[in-house]
Amino acid sequence: MDLNLIKQIRVLGSSVSVLYVEDEKSIRDQISKMMKQLFDSVDIAINGFDALEMYKQNQYDLVITDLKMPQMDGVELCKKIIQINKEQQIILISAHKEIDELLKLINIGISGFLLKPIDMNIMLEKLYSTVKNIYANKMMKYHYEEMKKQLSGNTATSVDEFHNIDALTSLFNRQYFIECINNDIEKYAILVNINDFKLINDYYSFAHGNHLLYQVANILKDEAQHCGYEVFRVSNDDFVLLKKEFPNDCEVIEEDAKNICKVLEKKRFNIIGVDDIHVGITLGIAKSQNRLLECLHQALNYAKKHGVKYAFYKDIPDNTKDVKNIIEVKKMLQNSIENSSIVPVFQPIIMKNNNIKYEVLMRIKNTDGENKLTAPGLFLDIAKRHSYYNEISQMLIFKAIDFMLENEGVFSLNFSYADMSNSDLMNRLEETILMHNIGERLIFEIVETEQLDNIDIVNAFINRFRVHGIKIAIDDFGSGYSNFAYVFTLNPDYIKIDGSLISQMLEDKKMHVLVETIIEFGHKLGVEVIAEHVSSQEIHDTLVKLNIDAMQGYFIGYPNECI
Repeated sequence: MDLNLIKQIRVLGSSVSVLYVEDEKSIRDQISKMMKQLFDSVDIAINGFDALEMYKQNQYDLVITDLKMPQMDGVELCKKIIQINKEQQIILISAHKEIDELLKLINIGISGFLLKPIDMNIMLEKLYSTVKNIYANKMMKYHYEEMKKQLSGNTATSVDEFHNIDALTSLFNRQYFIECINNDIEKYAILVNINDFKLINDYYSFAHGNHLLYQVANILKDEAQHCGYEVFRVSNDDFVLLKKEFPNDCEVIEEDAKNICKVLEKKRFNIIGVDDIHVGITLGIAKSQNRLLECLHQALNYAKKHGVKYAFYKDIPDNTKDVKNIIEVKKMLQNSIENSSIVPVFQPIIMKNNNIKYEVLMRIKNTDGENKLTAPGLFLDIAKRHSYYNEISQMLIFKAIDFMLENEGVFSLNFSYADMSNSDLMNRLEETILMHNIGERLIFEIVETEQLDNIDIVNAFINRFRVHGIKIAIDDFGSGYSNFAYVFTLNPDYIKIDGSLISQMLEDKKMHVLVETIIEFGHKLGVEVIAEHVSSQEIHDTLVKLNIDAMQGYFIGYPNECI
């Protein structure tokens, strides 16, 4: 059994009451023994009738019940319990042959099912996920009651305040923050962000994350009282401290920001049995009238990007032009997807024996009547950052294959790590290759080798497609040290020398030596070497002397929609 899982259930289960219902003595003895080790409060019932009477006397956090029992079966028991408490967490245990009975219970709110014979590891996982939910709900109710206590006894005006309070932290919420800054008065504020907060939720649980937010909120509340701020929770792990009075000197705000960082990062949080949790903090600082929250986020993003603890909005460079360009490119990408205007162009690769292969390159075709093609240098990075890449890459690949089916020749397609990790793309691609028997007419170029996260995925990609006769190339070879090592790992058929090395080899002796070394290195390993960015007769002639296997570049031929 998973000892770590048992430990986590034990921590959460100390405050969870359990009712366990089972009529079969041997199973009841085995499971109840484990339950009592996990939970402080466990009551046992031997049939549905007794269980219901016990539940009426003491409503439990968790009910675990068998399905088939005398006097009252599990189905009837669950229905009656849920009539009493619609939010009751119930785990139902049944045999495989009782699946039809289980299906009837799905719509009435059962938390989960376990099948006999019970697998203890599966049971622990189900208990853990259920107990996490119970604990999180308890925390929310606790904070909610605390918030009501704080507001109780106030005037009717406080009823409106109640809607301005964040239920988890009892701080003012985002809605109220917007109301507070919705005027023409300039204000100073500090945006506080917990770095990598998602890791707390992912590694521990949402209950741990909520508890951390609650503790951070209390610390900020204390600091705010000393320094003259109102505190707001404006999103999941973002808090804003709004200065009540406009300071004469922004250095006051900077000192406050430094102090907030110091206090929060010095603190070692104890959360649901987990000791010594440390958090990192990043701050954005801004003063503004009606754009305050926007300015705060821009300052925060700048601080994170540049690895500093805090940044003032007034100190960050004006990136208005960059933002405008991103918006325009995103619009162009969206239109290109809707209008299917991603098109392949084909650049010739001349082999030593004068055979011609073609690299498939991506362009966006203007749909306004002009026969204009936009190169990927203007849009590819933005496509990757803003989730357009998968769609435009697939469009390019399958348009190129359609072109192949109507034209002779060998074609080289580029694949990034994102492509190789896209199982839907890989499945569709393999089906298409097998359907048309075109494997021997394809080369797959692996790009961005400096950014490969998982070499196993790349190897799986190569092994999957190599059996269909497809050749493998490493693109931009020599641009970094690691892709030398990849030659031994990936065993490519071709390496393509990075264009920046080729373009500098006539002026820079070191580059010339490096190109010569790569060619010799490839040949000793039985790998053919291709030079990119061959832009002049002189570069061409020099590469011929170095015994290059193939060349590509504007001197050889421009990319074109036709071949």
